[in-house]
Amino acid sequence: MNFHLDDFAMPCCVLSVEQREDGGCGEIRIVCANERYKQTMGPAYYENMPYYELVPQDNKFEDYCFQSAVNGRRMHAYVETRALGCWTDQTMIPLEYKEGNIHYCQFFFEFTRQAESQRMASVSMEAAEAVISACIRLMGREDFHACMNDVTEEIRNASGAKDCRIMTVDHEKKEALILCENAEPGYWPEHDPEDDIITYELMKSWESAIGVSNELIIKNEQDMEELAVTHPVWAASMRENGVESLIISPLRRERVIIGYLYVVNYDVEKTVPVKEMIELLAFFLGIWISNHQLIAKLEEISSIDALTGLNNRRSMVQRIDRLAGTIKPCGVVNLDLNGLKLVNDRDGHEAGDRLLVRVGELLRKVFYDEDVYRTGGDEFIVIIEGISEAVFERKIGKLREAVEKYDDVSFAIGTCWSDGHDELAEMFRIADKRMYDDKLSYYRRNCLAMRREFDAQTK
Repeated sequence: MNFHLDDFAMPCCVLSVEQREDGGCGEIRIVCANERYKQTMGPAYYENMPYYELVPQDNKFEDYCFQSAVNGRRMHAYVETRALGCWTDQTMIPLEYKEGNIHYCQFFFEFTRQAESQRMASVSMEAAEAVISACIRLMGREDFHACMNDVTEEIRNASGAKDCRIMTVDHEKKEALILCENAEPGYWPEHDPEDDIITYELMKSWESAIGVSNELIIKNEQDMEELAVTHPVWAASMRENGVESLIISPLRRERVIIGYLYVVNYDVEKTVPVKEMIELLAFFLGIWISNHQLIAKLEEISSIDALTGLNNRRSMVQRIDRLAGTIKPCGVVNLDLNGLKLVNDRDGHEAGDRLLVRVGELLRKVFYDEDVYRTGGDEFIVIIEGISEAVFERKIGKLREAVEKYDDVSFAIGTCWSDGHDELAEMFRIADKRMYDDKLSYYRRNCLAMRREFDAQTK
């Protein structure tokens, strides 16, 4: 066998691929290489070496080698090679030469430091059409979740899959979350996404299963058996749920995995274009979902009081704008925390902050179904929609009962309920007036005693 590899102007080698008796992929070796390949890969290279002694073992790479050498297909991929901190543009060309069950292909590659759009777009026409169609759907609606549902439908149809799903992972809360799912009608006859068996721990195991690759491909029972060796719980779970084939690709924010895109029981005859489609869409979806999460986080931060975790005044104004013009029963509670200034003056502002944190916890417990707002230093508002006057009064009674359990918490309370025909501004004015009347009554009862206590503490 005589290969003239030094005639090629880029790193090039010849790979031998063993076809096992059962038809599967056996050992893959680097038979020989040109000087550019040797210089790129360094002194660890030697002829006829197992490829995994030079680079990390990768099931997807092995499948590409098998498709090229054994099945006679030209294979191309542009993938992120995280083990080397770069992107790799790789091409495999089958060779007619074979020795028994040993087949051969040429392997060319080129590294780029950053992802290059022109190279990423170099995919099969079938994959390109599906990606373009999915991206059009992605950009076609303002409703984020509607966009995600459209995309999963597009992916499922293009891949011939029974199910397509996008999941996100919350590393802080250690939660696996279903963002959206599109399944063939009747495929999951008793499937309820809320009862999904995918846990945070199971999802975390996917990262190690994918390893340095861009995705994990399970196309037959042999692949499933190989997965079962290293990830038995995941493989058992898939078998229990009738999963026979799978392509799963991580969604990333830079190098952090924020979720996964995958198809279940897809058309394995279309593995190459489906893999290209999933890989490229995972790249776009990672950016899209990451941006959505960032905007949602910024909106949350801008709407939440940092100290108490309650909604802030900005959030309340937005809520009032949404309520304007609606006609439904509504209750407003205006609360002013008594004695905060005294606590700040006597014990310091840290003590005052601790008091406010306890107040936030108290209000969340009492009004767990309602929106509670901290609108000022010691001022709080509760807005309750769709509530009868009797239920509203019971809520206020529960608030007073809860306050009595705290030695250091006291509110001036003003309330107003309406059947929906009163202007919100008038309701707030009435609640505010009643709160100030209650505040005045409180200070008339307690002002002299508080003054004496303060004087005693500061002497």
